[in-house]
This record gives sequence, structure tokens and C-alpha cells, in this order.
Amino acid sequence: MNPAPLIDGFILGFSLILAIGAQNSFVIRQGLARNHVLLSVGFCAVSDMLLIILGIAGMGLFAEKFFNAYYQWIFILAAIWIAFYGVSHLRNVFTSFDQSTQEYRPEQLGKKQTLVKLFVLTFVNPHVYLDTLVLIGIISLQYKGADVWGFGIGASLASLVFFISLGFGASAMSSLFNNKMAWRILDSIIAGIMFFISSKLIYQSGII
Repeated sequence: MNPAPLIDGFILGFSLILAIGAQNSFVIRQGLARNHVLLSVGFCAVSDMLLIILGIAGMGLFAEKFFNAYYQWIFILAAIWIAFYGVSHLRNVFTSFDQSTQEYRPEQLGKKQTLVKLFVLTFVNPHVYLDTLVLIGIISLQYKGADVWGFGIGASLASLVFFISLGFGASAMSSLFNNKMAWRILDSIIAGIMFFISSKLIYQSGII
């Protein structure tokens, strides 16, 4: 197999996923809280791989037509959810600690809660489809035969490496977050990022 498409796919995939968004911030928080880290990393990596495969298989062209027809509703609904997620982090700033001891207790989600949040944060995000199904799918058209799948493998490996580094890297740093002020700062930053993304989605919808 020609290594060039694999390298191209890895570089593109890594550059697309690098920006901090709702999904990435959730994985970071799960890592810092040491709460179902492997589940979070695995879900995000496998979801990206699935969408990349669908994009390379030709779903990108269909997805592009669907987004062009309904992009306003898609972006507005995603903006509402992201804003709600931001509010939940803002609430954590004031409520996620023991009132009697003042010890900070980061939210510990069960497996089902973790999967539900991961599913929504991944698949209600319109940018994940634009990046994987549409962009990666369309760029893959320049390759032929085995090179197409080499490109897809490279992009998928980028997601795997990124989420493993993100989740378990955060877990390794969890000792730095053993006080309520650190968690309050983190939740405040995440809430700010979520409100920014929500505003950006509303702007991109073209309604205002």
C-alpha cells in the first residue's frame, strides 16, 4: 500500500478533530474525573471511524444534499442542545461539591448516562458530519483503489490516537484537579466554550 494516502488521511483527520468542542470537552472531563474513560474514548473513536467509512463509501454526497436542504434546522437544534450542555456545566460550578465538607465531587455518570451523553454530543453535532461524511468523503475521491482505504485508515487512526491521548492524558493529570477551584475553573471554561459554539451555530444557520 502506498503510505502517502495514509499519511494524508492522518494529517487531515487530526487537524479536523483538534479543535475543542462539546465532545472533546466531555472526554477531557471524564478523564479528569476518571469516570468511564475507556468507554468514552472507545465510543468517540469508533463513531468517527464509522462516519469516515460511510463518507468514503459515498454517503458524503447524500449528506451534503441533506445538509443543504435542512441546514438551518440542523444548526439551530444543535445550538439549543450545546447551550443546554453549557448551562449544565455552569450549574456544576456551584453545585458539584459536598455542602458539608466543601469537598468538590465531580459528577460521576453511570454507563448508560455516559453513553447517552456521548451519543448526543457526537451525533447531534452537525460539524461531525461535515468533517467526516462530507469533507473527508469528498477529499477521498482523489484516490483510487486501495489508496482510498489507506486514506480512510489514516483518518481513523488520527481519531483513535487523539481520543486515547485526550482521555487517558486527562486521567493522568487528574491529581491536579483535587480541589474545588480547579474543577470550577474547568467547568467555567467548558461552559464558555459551549456558549461560544452555540452562538456560532446560530450564526452559521443564517437566521441572524
